Amino acid sequence: MKMKCLYSLLLLISSYSFSQDNLESLLNPIDYSTNDLVRTFFSTRIVNSHSVDIYKAGALDLRISHRFGPVSSGLYELFGLDQATIRVGLEYGISNKLMIGLGRSSYKKNYDGFLKYSLIKQSKNIPISIVYFSSISIESIKMTQENYPFSGRLNYCNQILVAKRLNSKISFQLMPTFIHKNMVEKKSHNNNLFLVGTGMRYKFSNLVAINAEYHYNLNNNIDHTYNSFSIGFDIETGGHIFQLHCTNSLSMYEVGFLTETNESWMNGGIHFGFNISREFILK
Repeated sequence: MKMKCLYSLLLLISSYSFSQDNLESLLNPIDYSTNDLVRTFFSTRIVNSHSVDIYKAGALDLRISHRFGPVSSGLYELFGLDQATIRVGLEYGISNKLMIGLGRSSYKKNYDGFLKYSLIKQSKNIPISIVYFSSISIESIKMTQENYPFSGRLNYCNQILVAKRLNSKISFQLMPTFIHKNMVEKKSHNNNLFLVGTGMRYKFSNLVAINAEYHYNLNNNIDHTYNSFSIGFDIETGGHIFQLHCTNSLSMYEVGFLTETNESWMNGGIHFGFNISREFILK
């Protein structure tokens, strides 16, 4: 556990020496005097959720994410810092419109893959950005049931991301979401789930912003699950983004944090976490 955290911190420190690229150039900066793409958020993530931003062709992002245990675990667990869940992922811009990614999480030993495709880009003449997002996740954790079908490990998420950068400081995003689970615990549970998410950013400076996101589940009938709410800060240091946040969701892939959040902010189920994002230009 300590080695995982040490590795992440070393990566953060070492990235200063490697970083010569400006992240804004990778996400295409805004220029309201032209029809250039608007960079709506600092990163391709708001907190847990994807933003409408897409890396341009040839940009590769290495992303390491941590979520610690709940603060309600008390002093013995150092308010959650003795526990950690991790996700490591790679994201790549195939074109200026299409981006793909792969990740592996310690939560349920899950593998996930996704694609994002830009349908509309905000510009001087276009008021909003619209992006289609689709992901698949595979739970590789050992099941107690013998001969558990592989298809039962598969889950799917589809979103339409609609965002607007109101000005140089404020951005909003709407995220209608459809999730399909091949396998649920009880027959009474819904395989098809519908959610509506919102996200926002307020930029204090060219280097620091505060983000928040909330997802409302319209038909999740699983007991003891809660809507995901997260808030945090983005810090840009010129080739990478360092994100610090608090959330009631332990999982870091869509199906997990959208449908399996089983802790509440009101009951102290708050997880401190961070993301480290390091970008490279491959062509």
